[in-house]
Amino acid sequence: MGSGAVHSLMGGDHIRGMVVDRMTKIQEQDLFDPVKQWLEERGYEVYAEVELPSGRADIVAVHGPAKCIVEMKTSLTMELIEQAMRWLDYAHYVYIAIPQRKKYIPVFVQNLLRDKRIGILTVDFHYNYVRHYMSARFNRPAKKLKWFKWEDYLYEEQKTWVKGGVNNGGHVTPYKLTIKKVKEYLYWQRDWKSIREILEHCETHYAHPKPSLTKALLDFENDWCEAKKENGVWFFRHK
Repeated sequence: MGSGAVHSLMGGDHIRGMVVDRMTKIQEQDLFDPVKQWLEERGYEVYAEVELPSGRADIVAVHGPAKCIVEMKTSLTMELIEQAMRWLDYAHYVYIAIPQRKKYIPVFVQNLLRDKRIGILTVDFHYNYVRHYMSARFNRPAKKLKWFKWEDYLYEEQKTWVKGGVNNGGHVTPYKLTIKKVKEYLYWQRDWKSIREILEHCETHYAHPKPSLTKALLDFENDWCEAKKENGVWFFRHK
């Protein structure tokens, strides 16, 4: 692996505070905190559940120009390997992360992943340890997708909203970011606000903000947002 701007991910570490009840079945999201800490200790910023053109990545880690994607599963499967392979077009490093196995990872699987430049992380919950089982090898995704820009897909909220490996719709989208801003604005205003006033204070992702946001608040956000129409103008407030 590289050094300098493209930061090394070498080494395993004991993970502070990593506790999973041994009587509880390990879930995919249990892998997130130890893997996140392992990456952060190597200087990476960690984003969870990132929607990309080819699907949703469990973890995207960023260190300067270097991008690393980690796919997590509770067991080693061909589905996991296939998911990891699709990120070779996007990231400089790609890893799979699984719980520590009682048996060695089969040699043919290691050879397959090594040939595809994909690394392996294993999480030992008993000894609180993330093992760098096999290093990912550097590749140059920018040559394959020159139209792709990471800044169009990474948001600050992906660092805090959800854990990677969650499959219940908890990922961050432009729509959710828009509604979050509007909801916070109306909550603190505590009064009726016209759609024009809302848009003056809340930037949206819509190409046509006024009709699109009005429809979204009326049709999809009425559990927390109430609406009224006066003289042809829509007004909204937080319930």
